[in-house]
Amino acid sequence: MSYIFTTSLYPSDKAVEVTKKYVEAITKYPPDDSLGTQLVPAAVTTTLQGIKVIGIIEVKKGKFEDQMNKIQNMMAMFHSIQGFEYTVERYATVEEAMKIIGM
Repeated sequence: MSYIFTTSLYPSDKAVEVTKKYVEAITKYPPDDSLGTQLVPAAVTTTLQGIKVIGIIEVKKGKFEDQMNKIQNMMAMFHSIQGFEYTVERYATVEEAMKIIGM
């Protein structure tokens, strides 16, 4: 089990366009509890660079690739929005990290 963190940043003047695209994306790619649990579906704040949104999913064992593909497909829907940038990162659990170093 691991975590997938998504971080998005976009200009404030794109908020309505991004929100409309988000509704479209979440309709096309709804949460799938068989792949993972949304710990933070979408947390939003403002920055001097624009609007920042984070999401965190706890991925079920053996479902990482499927969950990652779903997220990548969803995030690709935002590519046409000028100024929209994002990252998708995998984080290991403490147990996974300890196994990596032989503990």
